[in-house]
Amino acid sequence: MFNDFYAKDTSKKVRAIKKAQGMAGEHLTNPPYGYKVDPTDRKKWIVDEEAAAVVKRIFDLCVAGKGPMQIAKILTADKVLTTKAHYAKQKGKVLPENPYHWNDNSVVGILERMDYCGHTVNFKSYSKSHKLKKRIPTTKEQQAIFRNTHEAIVEEVVFE
Repeated sequence: MFNDFYAKDTSKKVRAIKKAQGMAGEHLTNPPYGYKVDPTDRKKWIVDEEAAAVVKRIFDLCVAGKGPMQIAKILTADKVLTTKAHYAKQKGKVLPENPYHWNDNSVVGILERMDYCGHTVNFKSYSKSHKLKKRIPTTKEQQAIFRNTHEAIVEEVVFE
């Protein structure tokens, strides 16, 4: 019982700190594909030029009328490194088994992220309790959006 109380109490404290950081406009997650952490300031994101070019291309293909499955096939055919392979290459680790095979879910994930417009979006999901690991998505009204917090890769009109 005591251990359960301790875990619950710690969870409440961590949630309170994360809520305060999120409401102050700080990033609560790791940077998405296309960005990296600024080496001089750990709280800022800077553009990863190599990955940002791929993100721009994905949005350009979408604007041109291509669907996620078509975009994934184009990226695979052009031998563009996937997000996982890109990070492995950056860190000097072994590349995944098929480093050029793009999944349409990865493309959809990139197309849906407002972070690429230069905005910070916090509280996209939550968990009901410290015991449950499942993340539950929040509505747009529950999310905290802070505009122009970092350099944009894609203009907002292109994102829309």
